Amino acid sequence: MDTTVLIITLIVIAIGIGGTFLPLIPGIPMIFVAIAAYGWYERFQVITPKYLVILAGITVLSMFIDYLTIYWGAKYFQSSKMGMYGAVLGGLAGIFIIPPLGLLVCPWLGAIAGELIQGNDFNKALRSGMGAVIGLFSGIAFKIIIGTGMLLSFLFVIF
Repeated sequence: MDTTVLIITLIVIAIGIGGTFLPLIPGIPMIFVAIAAYGWYERFQVITPKYLVILAGITVLSMFIDYLTIYWGAKYFQSSKMGMYGAVLGGLAGIFIIPPLGLLVCPWLGAIAGELIQGNDFNKALRSGMGAVIGLFSGIAFKIIIGTGMLLSFLFVIF
């Protein structure tokens, strides 16, 4: 039974790492839940509450960084405040609008809309939108690193 539970946990963790690419799957939270469930199964003998608190903090940080990278990407490309806010709001709206495509397109459209509302020209708006998309992909890269790190730490702890 222990091997079966471990295999199921590793499969869920792998799906969670895949979820860092796919906006419909909450990748890092899924990894955390899989590890916490494994800890609960083995009565927190190996997966300690202290370890879970650390992973919970990393999970919350990754969710926060996910939206912050969109903001930073737009800012790096000299976006105005309205463009940066538009990018973040677009990222949030993209979760619900035409998923998963909406999560890629909406930050871009939000940054462009924010720049145009600010009164900037269309070229500046496009550059701001590009920054938001680059920030989005930076966030995905960050989540892949975090997810892989969580997997490796889990393997280290249980073996």
